[in-house]
Amino acid sequence: MNKERKIFFVVVSGGHDTDRHYYSTIKNKRTIEEAAQFLEHEEIEKLKKYFHGQSYTVWGAVPGISNIRNWNSMEPGDYVMIYRRGKIILAAEIAMKVHNPVLAKYFWKIDEKGKTWEYIYFMINEIEANVSQTEVNKYLDYASNYSPQGFTPIRQDKVNRLLTQYGDLISLLQKIKKGEKPEEIVSDKKEDFNVIIEEQIEKASTVHDEMQWRLISLGNKSHFDVWVPRSDQNRQYKGQRFRDLVITEFHETIDVPSYIKNIDTVWKLGFSIKSAFEIEHTTQIYSGILRLSDLRALAPNSNYPLFIVAERDRKSNVFKQLKRPTFSNDYLHLDKVVKFLSYDKIRQLDEELKNGQIGFDIDWLIKKAESTI
Repeated sequence: MNKERKIFFVVVSGGHDTDRHYYSTIKNKRTIEEAAQFLEHEEIEKLKKYFHGQSYTVWGAVPGISNIRNWNSMEPGDYVMIYRRGKIILAAEIAMKVHNPVLAKYFWKIDEKGKTWEYIYFMINEIEANVSQTEVNKYLDYASNYSPQGFTPIRQDKVNRLLTQYGDLISLLQKIKKGEKPEEIVSDKKEDFNVIIEEQIEKASTVHDEMQWRLISLGNKSHFDVWVPRSDQNRQYKGQRFRDLVITEFHETIDVPSYIKNIDTVWKLGFSIKSAFEIEHTTQIYSGILRLSDLRALAPNSNYPLFIVAERDRKSNVFKQLKRPTFSNDYLHLDKVVKFLSYDKIRQLDEELKNGQIGFDIDWLIKKAESTI
């Protein structure tokens, strides 16, 4: 069963202290090293796992009956929308939480009532939204003049309806921010793929194994969690088992299509998808694009890039297929969304990273990829 994800409003327009805290621990991320001196060993290891050693954003709530109740109900993968002066200024996903007054005093000191923001939660996949609350209210079926107060959860039936109709919250807000109208997910597509059977696809080529191994390697070096289908996790290349390099649990949620579990390689961070790759070696190019098409049909507002990885001499055929009306229509836009990466480019990127010659992130990868536009 797919996990329900909760969404919490957090209001940060509470004066000088709140503004200062926002810039201290959200705009300016904090390091694992400074938090480690106040955390238990198990908590430190969780923090390292969630953030892959990178800096993080963090916020907290002062003690109070409703604050404690809401904090207790928070789980990894839930969303937070931070509100200030009529706008959702930031949205993020919960990674972990700790109750730690000493760490809170280190981050934020104490308020005029002698309290500190000790009910702490660490956030991941944060985006600066800057979307009007009035616009967000349309998708939550709130009155246009509704404004959140304090730290409060959105009613779960409203959350489920929004995530079911439009997909993940982060992608939805990014689309609204761009002034684009989000697509409603086609209901019959959701029903078609409600039950996902693990596909058994012939992948007999060692070249396919090599490309999958290199994509796993690049994902790990980019500080992402990497997923490959369960049927591929026992594969290996150069003596390295995929199972030792990837996550073995996918974390299914109401707003992330289960179908993505069948894609050759997926990069994740927390519960959110960051990128997906289909490797086409012995199969027809059309079949790989069709798999990405099915995924896109279930998540039309998603903002993560999709890639076809194949021999360079297959590039023209990839682009030809992407321009077919069935893929380039106004709902899927696959000709604009799917990028092409050749085998030689993947090998080059992986080898350069081994030598420490370049930095790496998804935006940089997109620039290295080729597209029809």
